Amino acid sequence: MTATSTRRYRDWRDEFESRKKSPAEALEAVQEGHLVGLGILCPGVLTQALLERARKLERVDIRCLAPREVPLFAPDGPKGEKEIELFIGDALRPAHDQRIATYLPNTFMLGFKAFDAGRPEARIPDVFLVAVSPPNEKGYVNFGPHMWHKKAYVRRCRHTIAAIDPNIEPVFGDTWIHVSEIDTFVDGAIQPVDLAAVRRRIETQAPPEHSDALLEIFSQASPDQVALVEDMFHLMPPGILQQAFGLAEVDSAAQAIADHLKTLIRDGDTIQVGVGQPSSLMFKAGAFDHARDLGLHTELGSPGLARLWEQGVLTGARKSIHRGRAVATAWTGCDGTDLRIIAGNPAFELYDSNYLLNPLLMAQNRQMTSINSAIAVDLLGQVASEDRFGGHMVNGTGGQPDAHLSAALCPDGRAITVLRSTALEGTVSKIVAQHPEGTLVTVPRYLADTVITEYGIARLLDKNHRQRAEELIAIAHPDFRAELRAQAKQLWGSLE
Repeated sequence: MTATSTRRYRDWRDEFESRKKSPAEALEAVQEGHLVGLGILCPGVLTQALLERARKLERVDIRCLAPREVPLFAPDGPKGEKEIELFIGDALRPAHDQRIATYLPNTFMLGFKAFDAGRPEARIPDVFLVAVSPPNEKGYVNFGPHMWHKKAYVRRCRHTIAAIDPNIEPVFGDTWIHVSEIDTFVDGAIQPVDLAAVRRRIETQAPPEHSDALLEIFSQASPDQVALVEDMFHLMPPGILQQAFGLAEVDSAAQAIADHLKTLIRDGDTIQVGVGQPSSLMFKAGAFDHARDLGLHTELGSPGLARLWEQGVLTGARKSIHRGRAVATAWTGCDGTDLRIIAGNPAFELYDSNYLLNPLLMAQNRQMTSINSAIAVDLLGQVASEDRFGGHMVNGTGGQPDAHLSAALCPDGRAITVLRSTALEGTVSKIVAQHPEGTLVTVPRYLADTVITEYGIARLLDKNHRQRAEELIAIAHPDFRAELRAQAKQLWGSLE
């Protein structure tokens, strides 16, 4: 270590103070034609300053994951390309539907490949906006439980602006970065969440028909969850908060799917569980309670995940990678109880998504088992998890391709797709003969493995087209089986 770098770490407080700016001053780093990246759950103090800065420029391009910054994506918002990478989310789906925003179809495993390889077509944000914890006594800030690929972007982008958020509780893993690696800080603009004030607003200002449900949700949420919607908590529909905070109830179909899944889970499996439904309900539905020494190597969390550690089920004792640790890229998706177990617990670690979700690493896990949801599966086993009605995007790939491929490549692994058999109150089958024209296929048929609905398990690996159709018709809703069988016979011949 050079004398300069030694002095930098020793005198980090002076360096930290010298890098502080107001939100408006900080966003002057954004120049004409820049691409600005927003870390997931980017704080409003930065997005509002970006909006004001962008209005002074002719063009500013924006890239973000699971965005919630509606004004930036409004018809009268900043001029420039607006990219949503990996996951669209509810807040900005209208902007995508209206073609204000476009989708960036990368994956976690390939997201930085072009840039790291020096390819001329690669484009990395010129300025990256993110929230971090206050620095510790050594001058390191933490990205908190919702990290995803924030650290990876900070290390690659030319300029990073970080807002100090006192509501971020540090978590273990590769989640720290020294203040000297961040160009600009905005400090003092975000205050600790006032839980008492949120409760008072629920009691006095919430719609009377929602107040009891909101108080129940409030009692179960963690402080960092409440902080995300602090000012609007009392006005939000309870159903949306329940979904966002991992408090959705297990319905009968999800319970039946979990009961089938339980028969496939082995002692010592390393599991990945997707954040969509019904996969995210599998912990609460008890699909893993019977197993011993499960490991976790996943993208996100799901409600009930951390309770398995408390119960002695999730030990990681037989893992081949990060043995003894439950690892993820973010704990987003966990409920308040899980987050309280995870906070300050070295058994749970986060890592950059481009490292952790790389199939070259993930497939080395012992008995790697991926469990992800789907919107529809056709009779060849093609999995559609991103859109409906032939190209109308709902979310995006997320980490499903990375995890599914990893389980498929693992010699003793299994790639599992779970879905309810019907949608729209039973009027539409989610097992279809063929996907509609324009459907975005997330997992191709040659990687299809195991599919589960509430009606059973379809084993597709090493099966031909007609055999796959038989397997999938058998787990479709009974009301649609005759129609599916007739369609399958027309497409591939007799199934007798």
